[in-house]
Parts: sequence; structure tokens; C-alpha cells
Amino acid sequence: MDSFIEYTAHYGSSQSVDMKIDIKKIKSFFLALSFVAVAYSQETVEVTTDVCTVRLDKSNGNVVGLHWKNPDEEIIKEGRLGENFRILLPLPGYEANYFVSSDQKVRFDKIENGIVCHYSQLVNGRQSLNVKVDYKIESKKGQLLFSITINNNTDQSLAEVYYGIIGGQRGLRNRVDNRTLVPGGTVNNDAEMFTRFSGGGYGGGNLGITYSASGITYPSWDMSMSWIEDYNTRDNIGMYYAQHDTVIRKAAFYYELRPSEKGNVIGDNWPTEKDVPEGTPIGLTMGWVNTPYTKRGIFSSAPVVLQVHYGDWHEGSRIYRRWFDKYYTVKREPTWLRNEMAWQSIIMMNSEDAINYKFRDLPKLAADAKKYGVTTFEILGWDKGGIDRGYPEYEPDKRLGTKEDFSKALNEIKKLGVHPLIFANIQWMDTDIPLYYNKLKKYETKGRWADDLMLAGWGEGTISSRIGITRHNMTKITPSHPEVNKLLMSYFLALVKSGADGFQFDKTTSIDVDFNPLLKLSPDRAMPQAVFDMLGQVLKRGREVNPQLALASELIWDRAFQYVDVSYLRMNDIDMHPVLKYTFPEWTSTIFAESPFDFNIMNNGMRYGFVWALAPRHYSASLDESLTRPLSNYVKELIRIRKKYADILFTGRFVDTMGATVRGGVNSRFSVFEAMNDPLRKAVVVVNFGNNEDDMEVSVENAKNGQAEVCIPFQPDILVQLPATVRVPPRTCAVVVLNAR
Repeated sequence: MDSFIEYTAHYGSSQSVDMKIDIKKIKSFFLALSFVAVAYSQETVEVTTDVCTVRLDKSNGNVVGLHWKNPDEEIIKEGRLGENFRILLPLPGYEANYFVSSDQKVRFDKIENGIVCHYSQLVNGRQSLNVKVDYKIESKKGQLLFSITINNNTDQSLAEVYYGIIGGQRGLRNRVDNRTLVPGGTVNNDAEMFTRFSGGGYGGGNLGITYSASGITYPSWDMSMSWIEDYNTRDNIGMYYAQHDTVIRKAAFYYELRPSEKGNVIGDNWPTEKDVPEGTPIGLTMGWVNTPYTKRGIFSSAPVVLQVHYGDWHEGSRIYRRWFDKYYTVKREPTWLRNEMAWQSIIMMNSEDAINYKFRDLPKLAADAKKYGVTTFEILGWDKGGIDRGYPEYEPDKRLGTKEDFSKALNEIKKLGVHPLIFANIQWMDTDIPLYYNKLKKYETKGRWADDLMLAGWGEGTISSRIGITRHNMTKITPSHPEVNKLLMSYFLALVKSGADGFQFDKTTSIDVDFNPLLKLSPDRAMPQAVFDMLGQVLKRGREVNPQLALASELIWDRAFQYVDVSYLRMNDIDMHPVLKYTFPEWTSTIFAESPFDFNIMNNGMRYGFVWALAPRHYSASLDESLTRPLSNYVKELIRIRKKYADILFTGRFVDTMGATVRGGVNSRFSVFEAMNDPLRKAVVVVNFGNNEDDMEVSVENAKNGQAEVCIPFQPDILVQLPATVRVPPRTCAVVVLNAR
């Protein structure tokens, strides 16, 4: 540290502060002052950095004020809700043993462009613990960083670390003009936390607390990236708020509204000064949570990063991607799987023993798919017990044929020019098989209390199984246990040797904190790290057998994109939030048609650059069956159009709706794509979701000669001059390509 400063506040005088300064470091002290200005008020310490001014409570170090310089904005509007951290160190008989920064005594050290808050012990109403905490606040490269180091010298587990807390927020500028983004896969988890706060939608909800709160874990089914954005749509400014963690672990974004939201109101549900007793603080608190559950040792957090900027969530997305690319490699040459525009998926046998197909039937089904330009064939329910049963015994079920029959079928499919893609799982196992009871039970994922098995199941073949009464239950297993890893890898490599061109690993986003005592890593790190590592391990070892091996997986976890070419997503809406696709244009996902009438779902696949995945009659029929044939022919036309401009529409850059204007009916939507290395080559995808034709007027910014090609299924491609009116039939999409080669 550059200097040592101890503050003792005398609140009755103007600026009376006792300071003890290490004379030996006086030179470096004044050097530090050139970077950080520290002003002393009656109750706060003011730290001025190159991007903002931070005000800290003198007694406990809480951040009670935060003023950003450019854009000019006061982030904390209610200083009484300021905090730094909450640390949970449970006691036997008292689990909720929190230590909050507001109750601690602080000592300050200035550093270049920031300050460190030192806490020599942690105290609450029950304990004084020999736990030292350093809380660093510093500016780097236009961002404000918060990090915490905890030296736990006790036998109490460091259960929760809630830090980087920004309390007392009321949005940027005018609160009601704020929108928020908490990125999911194709959804925004909370778009209106500053106007329509929704608390209690997790775990035990708001029971037991006096305010309203919400939390979203990462990685998970819900949160795809570790950042959120608050932006003011009227004033065009935003606040990027992220956890930049290079350690793979389960974390959470957690936020609270005080005193609470209003229930059952139309419009803005935040309380105002008129709704509460005079002097009641109103504001939002947000922070990031880690749950290491470690004893005796040093925990060092990743930085929580805050940056105020001009623009909306699109700018936040670019900030996150610049950080992400320093540590993870997503940019790469597309594999055969990433270039595949359409799949068929078929379930051979379900978990209630109903057999749809034998191995000998697979080549004919693949040939039917190829008639319509579909050259990836996903095979599900091929393994022992059928789909979602018998895991992890990934070997062909004898009722469908022999291992030799299975391998023969895969290789016949490949001779047709179709890629066999094998459905499997990584961290799931059936609780009703001898392998589980005899060998694997000791490795099952443990909860905080007793065994606390996490059970899930998906029945298909009977009514009672579909409604959950007689489903086959599965639990989770962290695949880093040596015996488990060896078992899984032996199955997966055998499948590659049998002829698999790739895997679709299902349910991989179901990542939990695992308290199994046999694990080497901490509970929050064990499962996510093991799943991540196994994806890489399967690729590395599998490519020694088949150099073209590729992976799809049912996940939205950004870190995994360096291994996974296609995310396997089935559920979708007409309007999906595009943040993940915008942040990672290299990424794509499946979009599923399970009904013969899912034309608009396929249109949305063109709109978002997704893979058309066809699972006729809910994974049970050929693409060439009579009811599905019209949809299959329609997808064949979509493939024709996309292949013509694949470098724009499929492996290009999705730019949301920026750069074009489309005027049409209320049932129409559009998106814009650019070639990855040539932004002048653009395409506008317009979709008419309605039941009547729609005339859409399309214009593109900076169109040089204004000439474009219009491609509509079952119509000849034509040239038009922009702006142009494009007549789109009902439940149909059209593609307008500018500067086509």
C-alpha cells in the first residue's frame, strides 16, 4: 500500500480528523494524491477517481454515494441504503449468522485511483471473529471495480459472500424511463425492475424478510451471462454491472427493493414518498453472491464491474464481450455441425418401453430427411431403458437391436451424406438401476442437509408418467469423480467408434452446488468445472477417433460456447430477447417444430439465425409422412434461401433490428444480419406471423445503390430498389439482401 491512514471522525466540528501518517511513506502518499483526491466531510470520505467520485461512510466504509462523471449521473440516490458486503458464517443452531459491513469498523488505505477498506475482525450480536476482510474499490480502464478478500481463520464455513453492493438506486435520471436486462437464453429475466419490481419468485420467496427481493443464478437455465444492464430509454445512457470471474463457479445476481413493491397495481409499482412514513428510505440494492462454503483459508473474489455509458444494452453487450474474449475462445472456424442449417430428431424408445423404431429403421428415416435438405439426424432413446431412463448406461438397448446393428445403422446414415448426432447426458443418473445402487450412489450430488437428492424425471409413454406420478426419477452426479469420469468417457468413446459424428448432451445447464465430501473443489465450483471440463475432454479424446466430432448441448452458458457449437433449445416465443445472439453472433441454437403446423416457428428460425430442428409428431415420425410433408417442403425452401447467403444469414453477425427500418402490420417482425467481415453486406429478415398477407416497407441505412434481392419461399428471387414494399404471404418470411454477391 502507498500509505496508511486512520480516520477518527468528530461529528461536532467541521473537518476535524485525526490522522496518523507513516512518515516513511510520505512521498508515496503525495504521489497517490495525484491520482486520488480524498475530501473529508463530517461523516464521509470522498474518493475521486478518473471516472467517478465515491463517498464512503467514515465509520464502516459503506459506499453511500457514487457520482459518475461522463455521462454525468448520481448512481446512489439514497445513501442510507449504502452497503459493501454481507458475509455468512453459519453457527450450529444458527444458520443465518450474517456479518454486514454496516456493523464493522473500518481502516482505509489509499491506492492508485481507488481505496481499500480494511476490517480487522467481523462482529455481530453473537460473535467477534478473527476474520479479516479487505474490500477494494478502484478505477481501471474506464470502469469501477469492487473486490473482496476474506481471510477466514475459523472453522466456520464461509457460506455466502454478497459483495459489490450498490444500494440506494432509483434508476438513471428519471426512474420511470429505465429498463433493465438480465440476460437469459432467449428471454430477458427482468425488464422492469425499476418500474415493475417482482420479488419472491425464487426458493422461499420473500418469507422471513421485511423487504422484497429476487435472485438469479449463473450459470443456470435462467442466466446465460454474468452481467446485467440498467438503461434509460429517453436519455440514452446505461449502466453495465457485471461479475468478471475467470474462475468457473456457481454465482448469483441478487437484488432487493426497500421497503417493498405495491401489490396488484397497474403500471409503476414502486412506492413513493407519499406511500411511506416521512424519512423512510426507498431504493434498490443489487450485488453478486458467491457461495464457497470453505473453512480456514483465503477467499479472493472476482471483480464486480460497474460502468456508466452512453447507449442501451447493446453497448453493455459489447463491453461484456470485450472482457469475455480475453479468457475464452468462441471465435473459430465453424465445424460441420455449426454449418448445418437443419436437423431431424427422432425418439426410438421412450422410458415406458414403447418402441417407435428399431436400429434397422434409422437409415430410411435419415434418407427421408435428406429429401428435404436436412442432413443432421439426432437419435434419442437409443440407449438402455429408453430416453431419460437408465443413465449413465449409454449402450444400445437390446430391444432395438444389437451393438453391431446400431453401428451399422450409423455408418449407413453417414454414407447417405447425413450426420448421426447421438443424444446423451453428462451429469444425470437413474435412481432405479443396479449401477446406481451398487457403484454410483456415493457420488450423487449432495445438498447442504443430509443427502438432499435433487430429483427430476420426464415421463412419456403413459398418462401417469407424463403428469409425473410414475416418472423414472433421476438425480445428478458431478462427473469429476475419477470412477464416474472413466465410466462416462468409456461410453462416449465407444459411441464415437461406432460411428457418431457428434453428441447432443442434454440438460447440461442443470448445474448445482454440490456438497459431496468426496469432491476436491468447493461446492460452488465442483459441478460447473466438471461439466465444462468434460465437454472439452469429450472433444479432445473423441477427435482422436473422429477428427470431425462436434458437440451440441442443452445449455445457454456462455463459457461452454468454446466447446459447444449449437445450443439445444426447444421452447420459444414469437418475440425472443436477442441479447445472447447479439453478444455471441458465432453462437446459434435449435428452434423446434414438433407439430406439422409450426410454420411460424420455422420463420422465427430465419429471423434469429437458428437451426431448424424438426421433430415430427413430437419426435415420432418421418419428415416424409403426409401430415408433415408441407412443413418439410417449406423448410426445404428456407434452406435454399439461407444457403444462398449463409455467410450473412447463418454464420454472419446478428445485429438485432439496427440499421434498417420496416413498416408493416402489427403481426410482422424483422431482424438484421451482416456478413461477419463485411458490414456493407446486409440482410433484413421480415416475418409475417399473421393470417393475412402484409405489405412491408423496407429501408436500409447507408444503402449505396439501393439495389437488393428479395427471396420468399416458393417464389422466384427478384431484384428491387430500396426502399421497397415487400408483400409477404401469411405465416411466411422474406429475406431482403443488400449488396448480394
